Amino acid sequence: MRILLFTGFLGSGKTTVLLNLAEYLAKVEDQGKVVIIENEIGDVNVDGQLLSGASFETRNLTSGCICCTLAGEFIAALQDIKDTIQPNWILIEATGLAHQTIADTIERAVPASPPKSIVVVDSERWEELYEEIPFLLTAQIERADFIFINKIDSVDAEELLHIENDVKDLNSDSPLIKAAASRDNLDKVWEEVILNG
Repeated sequence: MRILLFTGFLGSGKTTVLLNLAEYLAKVEDQGKVVIIENEIGDVNVDGQLLSGASFETRNLTSGCICCTLAGEFIAALQDIKDTIQPNWILIEATGLAHQTIADTIERAVPASPPKSIVVVDSERWEELYEEIPFLLTAQIERADFIFINKIDSVDAEELLHIENDVKDLNSDSPLIKAAASRDNLDKVWEEVILNG
């Protein structure tokens, strides 16, 4: 069982990136069952409505964050999924405010399947968010195993280079993916980075 954790601030495109990967896994031979855990802080789970229309098993955890207030419920859900569904992949979309320590919680809950994390960076709002919530963005990027700079079609080449340099200053070791997830076909990326990385 492999676990991928998707983090990134609200509106960065986590759901689109996650669904893109889930659809890729569903069509690739021998990738098996895919379960998506979606976490929203509010009582209404908007993304869950989109995800439930897809051909994947989904679990929704609402009214709290899986890195703090819902940690116990989240651990129980992980163990239940592992025991009853036995998926090949669990894709977890954390809230926009989730801290990367959630990866430690996952590893304690399922020690045989340490998670890999993908942080989705919103290139359109990078400057604004980096000024307003530097601690959160820094923590998410520093501990990410993969960095996905999203919405690159919304910035010019100079601004994109600036974002890349900022991100590399925080984490130069993890693979950097640049795309507009809502428009680009990412099959090659998933094959090279996720399946073989």
